[in-house]
Amino acid sequence: MVISADGTQEENFPLYKGDIVRPHRNQTGWRRATGEERSAWYQKLYADCRAGNDVPCDDGGESKLAPNDTYFILLPHMTLTVLRGRVSAPCGYRRIKGCVQVFCPDNGETLFIPRRALISRW
Repeated sequence: MVISADGTQEENFPLYKGDIVRPHRNQTGWRRATGEERSAWYQKLYADCRAGNDVPCDDGGESKLAPNDTYFILLPHMTLTVLRGRVSAPCGYRRIKGCVQVFCPDNGETLFIPRRALISRW
């Protein structure tokens, strides 16, 4: 179920490649972290260890793993272009059904966002 701009709910809201949409409210979009981002995270962890700073650890005392995803805040005024209308998006160590792959021209990123969080009317 999707909420349109006038506040009504739409049941069948098909999204196709090339459609222009926007988030209904502030929403989080994500993508897989690149190798460079993961390397930078580990380099910062190693630098903190060498400097003697506290590092994030789990209950077993092992250092945390680098994040698999990078998150972005999408605001309602942002215009997004649909790249894939139906996606089972990777998120962490699992997949989330009911997502859309969009291109955000504001930051130049290709992101995943839940389909129910988008509207196509202004």
